[in-house]
Amino acid sequence: MSTVSDCVQSRPIFHACLAVLSPFAYQSIAVLCLRHWTSANPWTDLDLFSGSFFVLTATLLIYEIPFRLKLFHSRERLREASGLSYDPDTVKWGSVLAVADISVFLDYGHWHLLPVLRVPGLQTTGLALYACATASIMWTDTWLARHFQGHSDDRQLMTAGPFGLVRHPRYAGLLIAKLGVSLVFASIFAWISLLASIILVRRRICLEEDHLKYIFGSSYDTYSKSTDRLFPGIY
Repeated sequence: MSTVSDCVQSRPIFHACLAVLSPFAYQSIAVLCLRHWTSANPWTDLDLFSGSFFVLTATLLIYEIPFRLKLFHSRERLREASGLSYDPDTVKWGSVLAVADISVFLDYGHWHLLPVLRVPGLQTTGLALYACATASIMWTDTWLARHFQGHSDDRQLMTAGPFGLVRHPRYAGLLIAKLGVSLVFASIFAWISLLASIILVRRRICLEEDHLKYIFGSSYDTYSKSTDRLFPGIY
């Protein structure tokens, strides 16, 4: 017979499994948005570009599984890593934007609102950008996993690895990935989503830097003076 403690302990496991499986479920829905259900060739739009995108995304999601599992075993660690402790609104709007992004795949597979955007050369460039962004995010998440695996009182300001280049390498990777998606899927909705993401990231950075200054004090001010926010020499 299960006890109350057993139920409490099972919740983090359930939430961790949900966190791991949800992105894969989302990608499955995105793939299905490309399918032509009544066509003799239902997967016409699952081409080299869209197919490569899903392979790269699956690679990233698989790589992040251990990191996601660790985060969801600690409520404090999850709130800090996700930004819920200092910026819950961006998390909320980011989720809304992810749902809205389903329109990108529907446009690519069915609507074709601006077919002039589908240029193989631009799609190839977009795929290259997305591959670079994926590698950058994986590199950053490796450092973040080390940072959040210890107790909160023992964490130090990260200034090495990708954080030695810019202060917010993961956000930079996400924006480059969004640009890549906009070129690969040649959809007006993807470009709108990129613009919305820039606004959200800019807002998030301001709040996050205030939070980090509160935690690390003058050491973060010193670090800020020696690094750019997103792209070296640009911003």
